[in-house]
Amino acid sequence: MKLRTISICIIIISATLGCSLTPELKNPELDIPSNLQPSAFSLQSSDHNPEPQWWKQFNDPVLDKLIEETLRNNDDLMIAVSRIEQAGAILGISSSQLYPLLTAGGSFTRAKASEEVHNGGGTNNTFTLSAMVSYEIDLWGKLRNKKKADLSRLLATKAVRDSLEISIISQVASTYFNLISIEKQLRTAEEIMLRLKEIYEFREKQFKHGLIDELTLEQSRAEYESTRILVETLKAQKENIKSSLFVLIGKTPKELFEGNLDISQDFSEDIPIPSLLPSEVLLKRPDIVQAEENLRAANFDIAVAKASYFPSITLTGSAGLQSNELSNLIQSSASFWNIGAIVAGTVLDFGRTKNTIMLKEAQKKEALIQYVKTVRTAFKEVYDAMVNLDQSIKRLEAQREQLRSLEKVIALAEKKYERGLTDYLTVLDSQRGYLNARLNLIRLQTEVINNHIFLFKALGITELSQGS
Repeated sequence: MKLRTISICIIIISATLGCSLTPELKNPELDIPSNLQPSAFSLQSSDHNPEPQWWKQFNDPVLDKLIEETLRNNDDLMIAVSRIEQAGAILGISSSQLYPLLTAGGSFTRAKASEEVHNGGGTNNTFTLSAMVSYEIDLWGKLRNKKKADLSRLLATKAVRDSLEISIISQVASTYFNLISIEKQLRTAEEIMLRLKEIYEFREKQFKHGLIDELTLEQSRAEYESTRILVETLKAQKENIKSSLFVLIGKTPKELFEGNLDISQDFSEDIPIPSLLPSEVLLKRPDIVQAEENLRAANFDIAVAKASYFPSITLTGSAGLQSNELSNLIQSSASFWNIGAIVAGTVLDFGRTKNTIMLKEAQKKEALIQYVKTVRTAFKEVYDAMVNLDQSIKRLEAQREQLRSLEKVIALAEKKYERGLTDYLTVLDSQRGYLNARLNLIRLQTEVINNHIFLFKALGITELSQGS
């Protein structure tokens, strides 16, 4: 009965002190908006909520396949998974320390005693089989708080992996659409280059027949060569973007040098703008979850450090069989046992524990500031992404209107030149403006696509947040 009473008292003291050493963790008050739509965002959102696999809204099977391959082969993601496994193993170690340690062993010794010490000396054999157990009573909650801290670090590591996955998927999607953009720009530049080549060859014939002067001929040639330079520049950019995409996907060096990549000829512009979402959704963004779990871990670390002020109590015991003769080892008379307790604590550490606690409290303060900063950054990124998307869509519409006007300008300039009502520089200026407008239209289409991607990335939608 006494032993039972003592055990109950130990459990009560352990639970009480273990909790009391852990500082109260108060989440900071965050003045956040009710929903994720800034007043500067004038476009109407749809009723479409962003899906965890948001990239499928682009309706591009090639992109879907590339992202599936990326999730399997990307080196950074595999490193992140390995770190999760490491954090899981550390948590397993912490959890195991809450339970007794049981070991077993056997030994054999043969010794000759000194005749000067023992009468007659002699040689003795000793056979031993034993089992030993040790158990640290977690009175002060040090082991439990260590386990909780490691659990928070595991969750933070998983959040890092989720955040990295969103980032890499965004990079793949953005790089893929940039590659389509460069391909479209290249086709446009080559088309215009062929047209300028035909014009140059026509001017060359006119010059031979004395119909135009040499200045007009050289101006036509310069415009053609300028477009050739642009074509070669776009070809180099295309290869550089393709190699970056290959690395993201996890292609081998051989595939990088010898492989090819089929891409779509155009990109979809019918991408739904996410509907209004409550701000609480953003608080489930992986980097915010990571910062929150790091803050929890830092809070538990303080309790672990405070427990060093108190002594550790370890119960020990062993039992087994011991005999000088192997044949007598299994006799009941060969049994032995012992139980005990070890109490160990610091008497004087010259401020080591105090400064360790101060260090952990400072780390908690840093983690708290980092959490608030991460939340602020997340809302800023969503705000910027929405405003940039809004503005890029407006610029795209304006560019389309400009292109329609320039098509008329170039037609009028060519007619006036043929009638001798204007010089050839006017024609070249109109052609140059038309070329730049077409290329800029493609760039703006790409910008709208990328701003959609940045918005999805900023929202940080995952399976976890969708299921909540």
